[in-house]
This record gives sequence, structure tokens and C-alpha cells, in this order.
Amino acid sequence: MRGRLGRNVAKQTIVALGIAVAVTVANVTAADPLHEQAAEHILRQAGISKGYCLDYGAGDGTLARELAARSQRTIVGVEEDADKVAAARLALHKADAYGAQITLHQAALEQLPYRDYAAALVVSSAILETGQCPGSAAEMFRMVRPDGGLAIIGQPPGATAPLTEDTLRAWLDKAELEYAITNTPSEGLWARIERGPLPGAGEWTHMWADLGNTACSRDTRTTDRFTVLWFGEPGPRVMVDRHWEPVSPLYKRGRLFVPGFDRITCVDAYNGARLWDLEIPNSSRIAMMRDAGYLALDERFLYTAVEDTCIEVDVATGRIADTLRVSQDGRDWGYVAVDDSSLFGSEQIAKASYLAATTGRGAEGNQLGRGDNRFLITSKALFCRDKASGAPRWRYANPEAVIANPSVCIGGNGVYCFESADASCVSDADGRVLMADFTKDGAESLVKIDRQSGQVVWRRQHDVLCRHVFHLSYAKGVLVASGCTSVSNHYWYHLRAYNADDGALIWQKDLDSGFDTGDTDHGKQDKHPLIIGDVVQLKQGGFDLATGTPRGLPFNTSNCADCAASMNHVFTRNKSVATIIGLDQGGDGAPLCSALRPGCYISIIPAGGVIMLPAFSAGCTCSHSIQTSIAWLPQ
Repeated sequence: MRGRLGRNVAKQTIVALGIAVAVTVANVTAADPLHEQAAEHILRQAGISKGYCLDYGAGDGTLARELAARSQRTIVGVEEDADKVAAARLALHKADAYGAQITLHQAALEQLPYRDYAAALVVSSAILETGQCPGSAAEMFRMVRPDGGLAIIGQPPGATAPLTEDTLRAWLDKAELEYAITNTPSEGLWARIERGPLPGAGEWTHMWADLGNTACSRDTRTTDRFTVLWFGEPGPRVMVDRHWEPVSPLYKRGRLFVPGFDRITCVDAYNGARLWDLEIPNSSRIAMMRDAGYLALDERFLYTAVEDTCIEVDVATGRIADTLRVSQDGRDWGYVAVDDSSLFGSEQIAKASYLAATTGRGAEGNQLGRGDNRFLITSKALFCRDKASGAPRWRYANPEAVIANPSVCIGGNGVYCFESADASCVSDADGRVLMADFTKDGAESLVKIDRQSGQVVWRRQHDVLCRHVFHLSYAKGVLVASGCTSVSNHYWYHLRAYNADDGALIWQKDLDSGFDTGDTDHGKQDKHPLIIGDVVQLKQGGFDLATGTPRGLPFNTSNCADCAASMNHVFTRNKSVATIIGLDQGGDGAPLCSALRPGCYISIIPAGGVIMLPAFSAGCTCSHSIQTSIAWLPQ
């Protein structure tokens, strides 16, 4: 059922961009028609009016002023002439337009003092005003962020120093750029240069990276050399406590989505510009190793499961576009996932998931998920809807079983899950059951549901030998069940690989984690496997996905963190430090930054050709000096 929320479940607060709240510049003296027309054309072509804008050859700041008056963009102008910069700063300051939204720098245009990808939009006052192309088109384009960043340069009609198309093309061709030029009497002469996605850049669109729960972004760009790309907001104040193990950040199309305490903040992944901030009361789930992710991402929307609804948030603006409700009255929306045409969900008992908003501070919050023999969140049904219309496609419910939320995954032609027919689990009234009960006397079964029809393809009883936590992942026609038990004084991890076509067991591994059981509340039990290409990777080593044959090196990770992977590296917390570990090296790896701490669950995301770490160490008492969101660029 579609419809707007009828109560205050999703109060919406869109926050202005930039280093500070944008000032109003309406009191500035109007510019000449040339700058006004140029600003209007640029913003109309750019579409989104938020993010960082670079004015390449900013002159006296007039174009920056007009862009600021018509948008929420934070504009940095760079100009070689120091006298022009000084005069422009003074004029904008007198007009109360300088500082928060507009900043001017003096620098050589051939070698700008900025990191790569510093702006989502690049313009040029110099080209607009003089009809000449300054500096280097290659250096100008270096500032344009990948996957949708734009340079829009040119002139409207009527310029006193007209730009010729030959001059513009020659400048762009020298840099070997791909571009589109329009030249019309009504709009003038303009070039549009858009940067596409970086080759080999990956995504992180669900809790465990993808529909298959592989915990691998498939990004091929990470290397052993990297440099800081940006750091800053959002800071720790708006984050969920690190020990509560919240949902992971998400990434797609140049945007990083940071889940905070009942809020989502969207930032430009390549320069840190804050694009929007949305409060969603009662949305922040915790103890995610025993639950399903409540966020999913596609090209247009961020889908957020909250109470009995799924909210569609426009990724570009942060505005709520629509709201779906669970069909079954009295149920909450649990699991959420999206593909090209479908929206998947689960129905769970109301208030089954642990929420940050209703959790006590300190030890109570820490212990909800962490530790031995904790409770697993379950669902009563799975369903699929048409993503475009919201119309139901199918619903699967077994009245004689409950579904383990962290076991739901999707791949190929199937939706997969573990369900339990244990009587105490089926009759449970709060949607939280002990793993020992879920797996008691062989009550658990692995189920395949046809992705298109919702019909059961097969159901097989399998004992997964897990008592503390367990997960299910899919890749290349293989299902990997994983989890943890206590054996003597050590935690042991268990892997079971099944054929996705028929559910038959292919191979199994039982592995000593090396973690002792004396410390139960720092997440030693909660490690999720990484499926990197055709290798299943744990800290104990890697195994061939199809055969279980050893194929990877062991690596070290601290007890209170989980891992994320690119195609080349593992990212984790080791010795309390954010760490990158080469798959061909294993061992301790190298620190990303010794002054920072990652969170205690999934917090480092290698995607988009960038390594991103939001300030997920909120509440951490370890010895570290900086709490900030940060991104590194592989070299």
C-alpha cells in the first residue's frame, strides 16, 4: 500500500551545504545581464543546486555571487591576479556575501592547490568575461568529481569579448577531454564536460555491500598507497554508539550515505560536501549482526525501513518521495533490498528490532547484541513488490516456521533464507529468539524461493552448528552459511557451502578463530565472511568458493570490528587502528591513519574508487586523538 505517512514518523530536515550554513546574498547589487544569464544557464544545466562549485579564473567574484544568490552551492573561486582577489574579497565582504558560501583564493591556474575531485561543478568567469581560455583544461577537469561531476563553461549571447567555438574546442582537445558543445542564438556558446564513474569503482548498496551479502564492493582500484582526500563532517555527535553495532554506510553514484542516530546524512564521497540531512525518528536499528539491514540503495532512492513502513528518500535532494506500508496490520517492515525492478521486504513482529532511540546508554546498549547466546531477530514472511508502482508481486509465509533476518539473501533466480520450525520460535511473541532454540534438534532448514514467483523451489534441513550468530551469503551459484560457537575456551567459526540450484552441501570448514572466550562482549563471535570473487575469506584464510580448497592468506583483525573488502584488500580494525590489508600479503596490514579509530562493526567502505570512513567511533574510549569522517584516495 502506498501513501504518505499519517504521523510524524519521518520529520524531514534538509540542511544547507558547505562548510557552514549558506548566507543570503539578495542584498548584493545586481550584476550585469551577462553574469545573470550565465548563472541561470549553468544552474539549469547542472540540475542539483547543492555541493561544491569551483570558479576557474574567478575574476572579481561576480559570477560566484550570482551563483550563490540562486543556489545553495558552496563556491570557491581561484584567481591568479592577487589584486583582483583582494578587491573581490572586499566587495563581497561589504555586501555581506563573503565567507560562508563564497571563498576566493589566489593561485596559479596551471597547478591548483587542491586535491583531485574537489568540486561537483566547475565554471569559469575568465572564459565568460574575456572570451579566452585560461590555464589548462586538464587541470580544470582534475577538479571535477567522478560519476556525475560537471564542468559547464562558456558564454551567453551578447558578451563584449566573444568566445569562439574554435578557441573552446582547441583548449578542450589539448586535454583530450570528451565534451558536448551547444551554440545557439538564444543560449550562447557552452561546453559541457561530465566525468563518468572511475573504471573499476565498486558500490556498497546494502548492509553487506550487495543483495548477496558478500561484504565485498568489487572495487578494483584500492592499492597499498593512498592519500587523504577529505575529512570533516558528519562528526561523532550525530552517530550511534560504536558498541551498539549499527548498520553500515552505503555508497552509489558519488554519494556516501551515513546512518546516524535516527538520521541519514548524505555527503559527496569525493570532497565531503554535505548534501542533505534527514531526520527519521525510530529508524536506527542496532545489533545488526543479529538482524537485517534496514537501508537499501538504487539510482533514485534510498529505501529506509522504519516501523511498519518503507520510506523512499530521493538520493539527490533528501526529500521523502513516497512511503510504502507493510500489508499485514500490526507488523513492522524488517528486511529491505532492491534490484533493478523489485523491492523486497519482510514482515516481523512490531518492535522486534533493537532501536537506538529506545536503548539505554552504556552497558545496556552494549549488551543487547554482543555476547554469547544472544537473541536473533526473526520475520514471519518475505515479500516482493514492483519497485515502480509498489504493487505486490508475491508473498511467502510458512505458518509453521520463522525466518532468521540475517540469513536473507538474494542471488541468481532465488531468494534464500534459513527458517526454523522450533515450536518455541514459532510461538514467540516478540520476534526475538535464541540461536540455541532456532537450531534446536535440527529445526532449521535452508529455503530457496523463486525470485519471480515467490514459490518454494526447495527446502532442505541443514544443521549450521551455530549458537552465537550466523549469516547467509550468495555468490556465483553458491550459498555460504557462516556462524560461531564456543569450543573449549575458544570461539570457532563455521562455514557451510551449498549448491544454490538444489541446496546440497558442497563443502564445510570448522575453524578456530584464535579468540578466547574469556571476553564475551567485544564482538569476537560476530565476524562475517567476505566473498571476494571466487574466494571465501575469513581471518583464518581464504577458501575456494566452489570447492573449499585453501586459496587465501590469513590476516589479523581486532576482536571488536568486522571487515569489508574490495577485490584487492580487506579493511578492518587491527590493534585499535583503521587498517588496510592486501589479500596477497595477509598479516597485520598497514594503518590508514593511527590517529583514527573505525567503528566496532562495518564502518570502512571501499567503493567508488575511494576508501571512506565516517565517524563511527562515537563513544569510543580507546586512545585516539581525532574523531572525524574521512576519505582516502588510492594512488
